[in-house]
Amino acid sequence: MGFLTDHPHTAITDTIDRIVSSDQFTLEVELASLIQTIKSSKDYTYSNNQDEAARSIRKKLKYGNKLQQIRALELLNLFVSQGVKFSVMYNDSKLLDRLEVIALNSGTDSRGQHYNQLIVKKCVAYVLGWYEFARQQGQSRTYEGLLQLGKTVQRKYSLKRRNKSEARSRRNFMNDEADASVYSANPDVRYGIPQIDMQSEGPKIRLLISDSLATSVSLKNSLMMLPSGVRSTEDEEATAKFIQARAMRRKVLRYLQLVTEGEFLGSLIHANEELVEALTKYDKLGGDVDDDDEITLSDDDDEEEDNVSESSSAVSAVPETYDNNDPFGDQNRI
Repeated sequence: MGFLTDHPHTAITDTIDRIVSSDQFTLEVELASLIQTIKSSKDYTYSNNQDEAARSIRKKLKYGNKLQQIRALELLNLFVSQGVKFSVMYNDSKLLDRLEVIALNSGTDSRGQHYNQLIVKKCVAYVLGWYEFARQQGQSRTYEGLLQLGKTVQRKYSLKRRNKSEARSRRNFMNDEADASVYSANPDVRYGIPQIDMQSEGPKIRLLISDSLATSVSLKNSLMMLPSGVRSTEDEEATAKFIQARAMRRKVLRYLQLVTEGEFLGSLIHANEELVEALTKYDKLGGDVDDDDEITLSDDDDEEEDNVSESSSAVSAVPETYDNNDPFGDQNRI
């Protein structure tokens, strides 16, 4: 064991390592003795004991395999849900940063791999649960870190749900109705068929056809310029042009209801086809509207697909800069 580079394993670290590395241990049963160890251990002060517990959980989340990551989250959730007031643990900046990385799915573990979706969803559910619990505690500084983390995660998933709702709405463009405000036609007295004054409306129709073709071309061009890996729904310019093209098509549909013959009919049909083509391309480049980011847990997650090893995962070989005087630093393996 190197001086200051290898953290000495106290009963706290050993217990957490043991109970999260195997599902043979019931976390609820082991919790009481672990809490007692943190409160009464003589290796460090009470605050340092919480630091060590936070560090052990964080390292399992960062370096652990799938089983260890899941059980580390479950253990932390037990601390919070049982009302254990470990203010140092709940405000540990490194632990909160790791939880945010998992919940927002914004980073990787020590091996450079994205977290399994089951772990991400479980983390989100726990974080939002802690957020509600922390809110009920009033101005307690004990849960301040968890409260701020919950706000961040809640904002992200609320925005995603809103964006998905808007995306689903946009993808119903083929069901758009004609814009009745474009022209209020007086029906034929005998047959009730809407009539249009072609002399007054002709110039407007010509302009609409021209604008529609230009709008469809503009939308197609913006889709061609999308950066690699960016969805059309994520691009503000493409989305703005999509909305414009959709509104333009509703006007074209209105005139198609009124113009049944003559020089404009073929041009209106062509304009509609070009707009549909551009709108459809935007739709396809928007990707599937799925529920990957929904926070409701599902029994269909691929929890059984991976072979969950019960041995501790190896630390990433990527060199990092550490403070060797920090006994709780990431350079120390559990």
